[in-house]
Amino acid sequence: MKIQYPALAFLALIHVLALASFPYMYFYGLSWPEATYHIIGYFLGGFGITALYHRAWTHNSVNFARPVEYVLAVCSTMVPQMPARQWISTHILHHHHTDSDQDPYNIKRGFWWAHFEWIILAPVPPIVLPARLDNNPVIEWQERNYFAISAVVNLLIPVGLAIAAGAPWWGGVLVSALRLVVTSHVVYSVNSVCHKWGTRPFTQEVSARDVWWFPFALGEQYHNYHHAFPRDYRHGVRRFDFDPTKWLIEGLVMTGLASNPFKMPDRRIEDAKRSRVPAE
Repeated sequence: MKIQYPALAFLALIHVLALASFPYMYFYGLSWPEATYHIIGYFLGGFGITALYHRAWTHNSVNFARPVEYVLAVCSTMVPQMPARQWISTHILHHHHTDSDQDPYNIKRGFWWAHFEWIILAPVPPIVLPARLDNNPVIEWQERNYFAISAVVNLLIPVGLAIAAGAPWWGGVLVSALRLVVTSHVVYSVNSVCHKWGTRPFTQEVSARDVWWFPFALGEQYHNYHHAFPRDYRHGVRRFDFDPTKWLIEGLVMTGLASNPFKMPDRRIEDAKRSRVPAE
């Protein structure tokens, strides 16, 4: 088992800085522009992962107009994941080999393994993308500029906002680290919480579960449905399900900025619910 030292160092650093943000905010406070930036950044970064990385690029659930892809590719860097190519390739492995040794975040290796240990301890698998993404200019552009973009949105802008508010410049770094930690653990929880607790109304062939009480994942918490029908652009398929990513996609489709949203026929969904083994 080879330790991924860069990942370990980065995770340790942002967690230490995030903890230091609490005494900083106690003594210096947090200006409205700073708070607004980080709250909006939570959602923009989340949509960069859920809408672009996950539903559009990994599962081909919808096609975004090219400018939308560029915007969401920038937004995705506000969540400390990885460039799109590596994220997509790793997530495809998860779906092809769920709950097996080939699953990078196999829940059967333990909650904490699925949550974050795999990032530090698992070998980095070769990157293999679907042919439909070959030569995608946005994916290539983002990979070339990933760390530069991330430095701007996660360091330069927060530092500038702190200085503008009359606070120490390093306060911007601390508060930004807090957002990075929060968003990281929300994403990690889809691999851990959503494979550990919840219900399996659509398929019991895999450990993935719907966790309605975890709304922070912007719709990704309906994970059992997603594993049953991974290409559907909706994860919260019912009308009352809290799935902001679904609503974003539908809004973009209505304005002509997205097309071809794939929706599983209702009959297939009802058949899946009827044919599964007895309810939990």
